[in-house]
Amino acid sequence: MIREIREYSDTDLIDLKKSTDDIFHVIETSKKILIATHENPEGDAVSSVIAMALFLRSLGKEVYLYDKDSIPDNLKFLPWTEKFLDKFPKEAIDLLIVADCGEFSRIGANFEQLSGINRIINIDHHFTNTRFGHLNLVLPDASSTGEVLFYLFLSYGAYENKIPYSPYESFLNEELNEPLSCDLDTRNKILSKINDEIALALYTSILTDTGSFHYSSANKRSFYVCSVLNGYNIDPSRVATELFETKPAEMYILLGKSLSTLEFALGGKVASMVGTKKMINSVLEKTDGFRVNGLYENFVNYPRSIQGVEIAIFFREVSLNEYRLNFRSKSYANVAAVAERFGGGGHKFAAGCKASGDLNEIKKEVYKYCEEVI
Repeated sequence: MIREIREYSDTDLIDLKKSTDDIFHVIETSKKILIATHENPEGDAVSSVIAMALFLRSLGKEVYLYDKDSIPDNLKFLPWTEKFLDKFPKEAIDLLIVADCGEFSRIGANFEQLSGINRIINIDHHFTNTRFGHLNLVLPDASSTGEVLFYLFLSYGAYENKIPYSPYESFLNEELNEPLSCDLDTRNKILSKINDEIALALYTSILTDTGSFHYSSANKRSFYVCSVLNGYNIDPSRVATELFETKPAEMYILLGKSLSTLEFALGGKVASMVGTKKMINSVLEKTDGFRVNGLYENFVNYPRSIQGVEIAIFFREVSLNEYRLNFRSKSYANVAAVAERFGGGGHKFAAGCKASGDLNEIKKEVYKYCEEVI
């Protein structure tokens, strides 16, 4: 697959350096910090919030973690997952950091309550990000928000130790040497803000958002970052087992029901599946109190894996005539352009949105827009 080449200039490097310096100043002058991500969080979202929280705690900050939806069970091996709040803290917040969230409203219900916070930092890697923060660190070519945080933490290590260094130079120009080609003492100082727990969260972030290195976002940089993180005590085998081989039986019951809805469109180039509330309720009747979030995780990859399919779509019913759509493309189709038609966004090869109405009518409209990008 040929990757898109993005042209950068010295101005980009200066802007990134200034944005990072401003972020450090705002963090250092804040005491109570809330970190949030998008609703229905997956691996990159959860891991990025945790990594940022651990980093801020190392600076002596009072930190609150928020997501309105539950943390998927396969991510609960990560530190601090039990600290997530599903309600906004009552304490006055100095600073809001939003990680892995393309637009402010995706924080979820009552997000407007947070808009009054005087300082908002937006850290992300989605090219459709709306730059809603007072400060924005958005690197669309990064594999994940975890990778963005890796560069941020390296920058802080250099900043704290007064080392003239920026990891963004190698990020913007892949022809340069790796971002840590320096003597051992300098390298250790630059890495000083990353410990075993932060390394675990960052590695999990990259592993999940590259689809365990299956997606096009798994490039030279992401492999290099993970090689650095593997220098810490993170046990990659255990991480892979927790993420990909520790699934509840209920998930496979749902998968069977959802696979029965598989259908094709546009001559087999588009394939879709549906997950309904009725399916969930049939499982929940047998599993009292079982948390829903995460049960449908990665179902969209099943139609994507079918030979000849370019675009895969998973329609998840969230309430009456309300659906959450996940898109994946295999090699060339820009599914973010389709998601944007419904007010959503994401990446060229992975995107999402919401849609309301009769499911059959929604499908017709979605397939029509898919035809424009195939």
